[in-house]
Amino acid sequence: MNRKIKTILSLVFIMTLLSSCFEDMKIKFDKLVLVEFEDAVRRAPATGTTFPIIAVTRTSGTQSLQVNLVGPQLKAIEEMNVSVDTTIAALLNATTIRAVEGTHFSLNGGNFVMKQDTSFAAFRFNVQNVTPVAGRTALVVLKLDGGTNIKASENYRRVGFRIALQ
Repeated sequence: MNRKIKTILSLVFIMTLLSSCFEDMKIKFDKLVLVEFEDAVRRAPATGTTFPIIAVTRTSGTQSLQVNLVGPQLKAIEEMNVSVDTTIAALLNATTIRAVEGTHFSLNGGNFVMKQDTSFAAFRFNVQNVTPVAGRTALVVLKLDGGTNIKASENYRRVGFRIALQ
C-alpha cells in the first residue's frame, strides 16, 4: 500500500513538473501587412462568387466601405487604391447590366488614405441617382488594390454592389 501511494505521488509530481514548462504563446501576425474590406470578411459570398454583393438603390448616395489593416500599424500615411473589377461577365444577364462609372456610380478618384497608428480606414464612393429603369439592376465590383507598400488580401479584396435602377 505504501509503495502505491509513493508511485501515485511520484506520477503527480512528474505531471506537475512537465506541465509547468509550457511557454505563454502570444502569436502575432506581423510578418506581412495586408488590407481587406470589412464587408468581404463579414458578409457571405453571393451565389457563384467569392465575394459578397450588397444591394443598394439608385438613390442611396454616398456609400462607405471600411478597410481593415491586418498586421502591425503603419508608421507613415499610405495612399491606397480601389478599382473596378471588370471580370464580371458571368454575373450579367438580361436584367443585370454592368454599372458604368460616371453614370451609375463615381469612385471619387478611387483613392483613400490609411493613416498611421490606426487599423481602419474608410473608402467612400457615390451611387448616382440615374433615371429609373423598371426591372433592371446595375452591377459593379470594387477591387481593393492596396498601396505602394501594402498589398490587398486575395480573399477579401472584392465587394460587389447591385444597384436597383427602379
